[in-house]
Amino acid sequence: MAAVLKSGMINSTGIRWRLGALAGLAVVLVTLIPQASLWIIRGREWQGAYALTDTDELAYSAYLNSLINGKPRRNNPESPDVGPGNLRQPESIFSIQFIPPYVVAFGARLLGISASSSFIILTPLLAFASSLAVFWLLRELTGDDKAAAIGMLLILLCGILASANLITSGNAYAVFSFLRRYIPSVAFPLVFLFCGFIWRAYTRPAGKALWWTAAAGIVFGLLVYSYFFLWTAVGAWFFCFTSLWLLARPKERKHVLKCGVICAAVMVASILPYFEMLALRAPTTDEDQALVLTHAPDLFRFTEIFGAVIIALLAFGVRRDRITWRSPVVLFAASCAVVPFVVFNQQIITGRSLQPFHYEQFILNYLVLVSAVITDHLLWRLLQRRPVFTVALAIIVGLTLAVKTSQVHLRENILRDEAIPLFRELEEDALRHPSPGAALFDKTLLSASSQTTCSSLPLFWSLYSYTYGGMTTEEEHERLFQYFYYLGVDGPKLETILNSGSLFRGAVFGLTRVNSTLTQNFKPISAEEIRTEVDAYSAYVRAFSAKEANLWPLSYVILVEGRPYDLSNLDRWYERDQGEQIGSSVVFRVNLRSGSAHTVQ
Repeated sequence: MAAVLKSGMINSTGIRWRLGALAGLAVVLVTLIPQASLWIIRGREWQGAYALTDTDELAYSAYLNSLINGKPRRNNPESPDVGPGNLRQPESIFSIQFIPPYVVAFGARLLGISASSSFIILTPLLAFASSLAVFWLLRELTGDDKAAAIGMLLILLCGILASANLITSGNAYAVFSFLRRYIPSVAFPLVFLFCGFIWRAYTRPAGKALWWTAAAGIVFGLLVYSYFFLWTAVGAWFFCFTSLWLLARPKERKHVLKCGVICAAVMVASILPYFEMLALRAPTTDEDQALVLTHAPDLFRFTEIFGAVIIALLAFGVRRDRITWRSPVVLFAASCAVVPFVVFNQQIITGRSLQPFHYEQFILNYLVLVSAVITDHLLWRLLQRRPVFTVALAIIVGLTLAVKTSQVHLRENILRDEAIPLFRELEEDALRHPSPGAALFDKTLLSASSQTTCSSLPLFWSLYSYTYGGMTTEEEHERLFQYFYYLGVDGPKLETILNSGSLFRGAVFGLTRVNSTLTQNFKPISAEEIRTEVDAYSAYVRAFSAKEANLWPLSYVILVEGRPYDLSNLDRWYERDQGEQIGSSVVFRVNLRSGSAHTVQ
């Protein structure tokens, strides 16, 4: 066996897919727990909401709903269409990463289902697809079906354990990050297909290798237009693996260089249109997405430490003559272990760092775990020797994480489900009484933010308004100020809101000022900055006129039943009907008063 491991010749015939399918079924059942919990708790009162596992899913499901309803690729789900073909809408992170939503929207139209139902179906479907992809790759590398099945369970159910920053209690990040819908979930299996295709290209004869090379290039192209953090990480891994192979196996350099150059050419060709689209992005995108200009190294993230330990273990195996560093399998494991250092420190050369924790959450943790599984197979085979213990560990960790995420999001999921009849009623009323105005919800609770998942009625403002592009920073700021103004928020109340740690802090000061994981240069919000914003808001309120009232007209105002409001500012510019109670909300239909409605030049 030692000779086989040293040579890297793995028998890839006779793969037993049944083992992979059984392990995949376990992943499906565990990851379905959050949705099953919502079904059980709501019972017959369930209105069709998907169980939220990451708050960003609200923005993705809203964009998906807009595509299902026939809106163009470049659209803002919270605003009416602008111009013929929506040409004035700039590119956004949604319109550039268009392959996953288009695939899901096509399926939704074909089946006649909603965005919410699509998200429910995606979880088991992509949990199983990801399971088979990881199983296949591990089987290719180890030649052992049992090791591949058990390793897949550990990788997918325990991925968070390789991302220490996500283990903190009470966080709102998806504990099964690979299944966040619709990205990275739709594209996640492609990562392992790409790695497997490159492996086959480098280990197969020239004739067959070209086909695998071309397939890898095509998969990479799909990843480019699926999720930024996946394709850039995969590109870094490709560089690491190819470089290690060229260094370790000089006799095969001609073959690997030929395959690598062909694949790289396809990769570059697929990226060129991407940069053209990127050039048309909204001016606020870089700031909103927390792009940081820095050359500072980033060397002590948990995935890097984990990767360093694996490299040390591989070196130990080489020193003890249990494996050879020239073995293709060892090179593969080493490339997965070293890639976090490349990804987290590329800014030393490029000078740009974009929310690096997303790499640790969505892809590098899984690649490092792949490396760990391969290293175990090369040195100890603990997974095969203690299969019951290993499988039990993976299942227990997965169940614990599933229950945790169910509890963390339970209240929001119930509120969102209870609000669906309200959203449907608003949609039907808007169809009966067409109006260009938007709906203003009291507070931008997650239940309000999910409105655009269920209907096409525009929102006046929500927590995700900034993500779709189309407005300058000043316009985003003013829209939020106007939102506060209509709900009767005065200066002292705004100061209380901004000092309370509410979600509005991110909208006022930017996400990089409230979320320390987004940037290395985190700078907390000072009391002086809050005071400055309060003064600016107070001045805005004093100067509010018909011009501001006409900027973004309202059609509906939705308030919480039984909560006291000061609607004097709203009533100055709008006429309200008597209101209608729907569930725990009161819906007012509003129209600009005749004295304040005019065309703004």
